[in-house]
Amino acid sequence: MKKIDVAINSYKKPESLIYTLMTLKKTSGDLIDTVYINDDCSNPEVCALYAHPAVQEYFKPWKLDIRVNTENVGVREVYVRNCRPTYERTLGFILSHWKRLYTKEFPHNRADVRYQYAIDNTDKDYLMIMHDDVKYLKDTVSFYLKELQEDAKMSIVGELGQCWRCGFAKICNPQKIMSGQRPPHWPLTPSAKTKDINNFNPKEGFNRDCRINEWVAMVNVKNARDITTRGQGFFGNMYKNADIGAYWLCQLVALGYKFCDPFVKNKKSVEEYYLHAWQGHSGHSVWVDQGNGKSKYNAQEIVDLIKQEFGFDLPKIQEK
Repeated sequence: MKKIDVAINSYKKPESLIYTLMTLKKTSGDLIDTVYINDDCSNPEVCALYAHPAVQEYFKPWKLDIRVNTENVGVREVYVRNCRPTYERTLGFILSHWKRLYTKEFPHNRADVRYQYAIDNTDKDYLMIMHDDVKYLKDTVSFYLKELQEDAKMSIVGELGQCWRCGFAKICNPQKIMSGQRPPHWPLTPSAKTKDINNFNPKEGFNRDCRINEWVAMVNVKNARDITTRGQGFFGNMYKNADIGAYWLCQLVALGYKFCDPFVKNKKSVEEYYLHAWQGHSGHSVWVDQGNGKSKYNAQEIVDLIKQEFGFDLPKIQEK
């Protein structure tokens, strides 16, 4: 089986990221060549830990490609020159963003879009995309690869989701989407203004909620590049009325490509393969209040777990 590459975003939680990669190596190590770690301007000691000889040695024969953004992106739309979303007309785009033309926010470095550096630079046919708070329990790489390799038009596989935000959640679910059913006006979904989802009118406001959750997804690299070029939207970017990956999925569908939730298709349990947010909270909730207050990131707990499960003493990097 041909090897794949991995893309993972980093921000101030190197212990969690390293633990994620250790569990991935344990379950799918022989299938991976290069891991692209894209750091969003963390403290220097974060990338120093990834580059530490002991860490590099542990992950051999993997290659760790470590890159730092030109500026912090966070969770917001990244503007890239010559890549205007299809929903933005030229004049409207200029008028709504004219201030950005004169600031460092416009345009961004294309590589600052999460996962895009890996998508642009990998020489593999398939790229695994993941969060830094995943614990792998079983060979997820092979499971995903099987679905992508069966159909040349298949462009992304992973959990269909974000139903917790979708106004169609009462009448739709991943099982229905995978069976070919679609709610009205899909992939557009009702906004908070919608009173009656059975009479949903996009002109009154809409979201784009349907997506493959990017915390563990895999893309066909050739197709992903084409979708970005012709659809004018990056997989890892935020867009109007759309969270990460949702607008890109809209363009995927419009261009005639396919997507798949292999867990729904094969009637498998996600928890059989991996645990997302295994620390008891989402990774993003460490930085922002998502409704239940900010979560506490316990670095030492993960350091201890790395020692316990993998017998590895994580190096200590002194802050400068």
